[in-house]
Amino acid sequence: MSPLPLSLFALFSIAACAPMTPDSAPDAAAPDAAQPGAADPADAASGGDTPVKGPEPPGIVRLPEGECDAAPAQRYVGQKADSTVVQAALTATRAKQVRVIKPDMMVTMDFRSDRLNVRVDDDDKIIAITCG
Repeated sequence: MSPLPLSLFALFSIAACAPMTPDSAPDAAAPDAAQPGAADPADAASGGDTPVKGPEPPGIVRLPEGECDAAPAQRYVGQKADSTVVQAALTATRAKQVRVIKPDMMVTMDFRSDRLNVRVDDDDKIIAITCG
C-alpha cells in the first residue's frame, strides 16, 4: 500500500482541528453593505441587538469571569499554606478552584484557566503560585 493515502489522511485530520479565526471565516455569513437587507450601522446605534463598545484603554486587561490571575497572589509565596492563606490567594486571583500541590504529588497536566495551583515544599511553605 502506498504511503500517500495515509499521509493525506493525517494532513486532513490535522487541518480539521485548526481553529477558524475571524479572518479565515467564510464571508458568506457576514452581511455586506451592497447586499439587500444588509445591516445598517445606524440601526445598531439606535437600539439594535448588539451593544456597541468602544476600545479598551491602553494597559487595561480584562479577564473573563472566573479566569485566574496569579499576579495578585504572589505576595503569599514564602508563607505557610494553611487554609486561611490558601483561601486568601484564591480570592485574590479570582479563580474558581484551587489545588495545593505537595512535593512528588501526582497531578493532571490539563490546563484550566479557572484553577489556582499552590506549590508547597515539605514544610508546607508556598514556593510557587500559578494558574492552570
